[in-house]
Amino acid sequence: MIIHTSPATNHQKQHLPTTINEEEREREMTKSKTAQASQARVLIIDNYDSFTWNLYQYLCLLGASVSVVRSQACSLDELLQSNPNITHLVISPGPGHPSTDSGISIPAILHYAGKIPILGICMGLQCIYSAFGGQVSTVGEIVHGKTSLVSHDQKGLFKGLPQAIQSTRYHSLAGRFGTLPAELEVTCWTDSNPELANQPGPFNNSSSIIMGVRHKSLTIESVQYHPESILSEQGQPFLLNFLVLRGGHWSQNPEFQVSPANESTPVTSVTPSTSQTILEKICQQRVLDVIQAKRIPGASPTDLKRKLAAHVPPVQIDFYQRLRQNTTGKVALMAEIKRASPSKGSFVTPSTPTSPEIAVSYAAAGASVISILTEPTWFKGTLVDMLEVRLSVENVPNRPAILRKDFIIDPYQIDEARCYGADTILLIVACLSPEQLKLLYNHAKSLDMEPLVEVVNAAELELALQLGARVIGVNNRNLHDFKVDMNTTSKMLDELNARRGPAKNGDSSEVIMCALSGISSRTDVERYAGEGVGAVLVGESLMKAQDKVSFVHELLGIPSKPKITTRKPLVKICGIKTVEAAVHAANAGADLLGLIFVPKSKRYVTPEQAGKIIKAIREASPSSASNSSPESEESELDETDWFSLQSSRLVQKRKAQGRPLVVGVFQDASLSEIEKVVNQLGDMIDLIQLHGSEDIRMAQFLPRPVIKAFHIPVEKGCNTQEDQARFLEGFRKTLSLINQPGLHAFSILDSSNLSQCGGTGQAFDWEAVQSALASSAYPANNLVIAGGLNIHNLPACIQTFRPFIIDICSGVELDHQTPAENKDLQKISNALLLIKSHP
Repeated sequence: MIIHTSPATNHQKQHLPTTINEEEREREMTKSKTAQASQARVLIIDNYDSFTWNLYQYLCLLGASVSVVRSQACSLDELLQSNPNITHLVISPGPGHPSTDSGISIPAILHYAGKIPILGICMGLQCIYSAFGGQVSTVGEIVHGKTSLVSHDQKGLFKGLPQAIQSTRYHSLAGRFGTLPAELEVTCWTDSNPELANQPGPFNNSSSIIMGVRHKSLTIESVQYHPESILSEQGQPFLLNFLVLRGGHWSQNPEFQVSPANESTPVTSVTPSTSQTILEKICQQRVLDVIQAKRIPGASPTDLKRKLAAHVPPVQIDFYQRLRQNTTGKVALMAEIKRASPSKGSFVTPSTPTSPEIAVSYAAAGASVISILTEPTWFKGTLVDMLEVRLSVENVPNRPAILRKDFIIDPYQIDEARCYGADTILLIVACLSPEQLKLLYNHAKSLDMEPLVEVVNAAELELALQLGARVIGVNNRNLHDFKVDMNTTSKMLDELNARRGPAKNGDSSEVIMCALSGISSRTDVERYAGEGVGAVLVGESLMKAQDKVSFVHELLGIPSKPKITTRKPLVKICGIKTVEAAVHAANAGADLLGLIFVPKSKRYVTPEQAGKIIKAIREASPSSASNSSPESEESELDETDWFSLQSSRLVQKRKAQGRPLVVGVFQDASLSEIEKVVNQLGDMIDLIQLHGSEDIRMAQFLPRPVIKAFHIPVEKGCNTQEDQARFLEGFRKTLSLINQPGLHAFSILDSSNLSQCGGTGQAFDWEAVQSALASSAYPANNLVIAGGLNIHNLPACIQTFRPFIIDICSGVELDHQTPAENKDLQKISNALLLIKSHP
């Protein structure tokens, strides 16, 4: 139902009662306000309440054009289509709860917030309270037709109104004080709770009833009582104040004395105009985005704080210290991920890697920080992007810090950033008042996040230094017109040096100055490094680079490491049962020896037997120079990724010990059973091999690096295309587990049959497996090959897989075994010689 009326004629308008002694001046002011009110085009959303007629009448008498739409009679789209030119929105009283009975009221509030003035009355207040994340509940009594004296803060719609005005109340619900949204402040209170007058807003008396709230930045105001009631005093002056409001922000209405920049203000105030800059448009949109985000189930401000208190977010690292690791002799890189920008449009093509894939490349290349744009409208970013990036580098040794790059205007966004895996956030001084900047900076520090504070001029630099900011970024791009001036960073560095003196390497109190935007070459980086810049942020040129690792190395002047085209595998002799076989294998050059702690296996050894074997190996102590593999010449750990770190650690340990590493092999044993054996043998066990169907997550709970077995059936080969397709599909699932970082260090592929997993003496279908490996988007890391290996097929195995480790068991055993001995010493020697000499 839609009702429309034209503006009231002059004879319909009534004079308002004076509220001050200067009657003549009051009449002139009222006349001026009435003239302004006659230009208002008001839409009332009717929540099916008879008081809507009173509102309609009062607003018409004040000169406004008024339309009425029932809250459950149309959709928001229909409302927008039928009322395209409204200047003011009123949410009427109504029965029920705002979350279930207010129809399109809350969506309309969210749509028009920041665009036009909004007034909520009774349920309208509750709708506004709910829209910004507050909770509405019963007040413990039903107030029906009760009058109360209302005092107020003399601002906003109460400007010029006397104190202790009589008001009429009809309600049983109200906003709960404990959930007062940070964007809102209490504006008025009843005579039953005058103590609120002395509370520094927002009021926090949990036993009091909220009688009025106002948005701190946007022109949104509401009252719980009924100013349109005949028993309420000053109702028409109150509504007249509403009708003369302009635009969506209090900053456009300074005469109402609502400061949008008080210390508790969590959102920016942006004055919309016909010549808005890009920065102003973005900030205005982010205000509305935050409002909507707080209404997402499970993502309210309270929800986020509970998640933080419960340690749900992943563990963070120190942003400042992560940058300092690279500030001596080398500029730290902040590598950016973004899909688009306002100045350049989209960077994404169908072939563009996903955000996690890009992040892995950045981490491998040596980035100290990964910056992720999470602004959705202009930069096409999401919080999910940031979480996925954070998870993708979770197991990278010395991982990059994660920076949420966005237009942060509300503490809620900082909590949000932390919950989605950020280590730090960007604060743009140009977006914020000094009070807002201080509020947001302190909130970030309360979460142990050192913000990156962005400045563009000396005044903003001074604000950042007054805060105590230790990481300051200078944006070479003017965010108002997006023009780039590469000298901006140089000027700000001169300003910083003039204030603090030149940076001193190693001084933990020193500010790290970062150059942001426009950097695309090694020349740019060298220039800033020479001037004393500690870090550079590179976005567009990196996103466009085809080979991101090479481009990062070029930017930072890192020489490319020669690629290893061939790698001789390490050799593990498994199933050792005797001292003689162990010592012989060690002297012949074995890199690892496997001792099987599986009671049902014919190769089982007790912990006591294992202790004697390991002691004998240690006493033999062959020299590493003659028996170690070529890879043991590596002197530094490879921290590129999880698997590279594990393999380089193993090689270094093999070299340092000068004897084979000992692997304890278990099959479907419990965690306590494994730990019992490992604890009994202590440091005699170097690695643990899980050779059954154990959950791969068991690896993270074990006290040694883990080799995890993945079994490949050998009942039949892949003789047909259907067999091949079926095998590939099954093996892809295995491959996804093989490549899972953060759990096992090495993956062993071994044969299995219906009766046993491993030790079958049969080789699996190498061709089918290699085909699956080759078709995978990711290489199999730290691969160990086992199953039916012997002197005859070892060369083909090496040629096919180039594995990290060759695992031989049955292929070096006696043809006629005894309970006491199972290994053929000559076969061990022959196998090791063949592998070590293979090109």
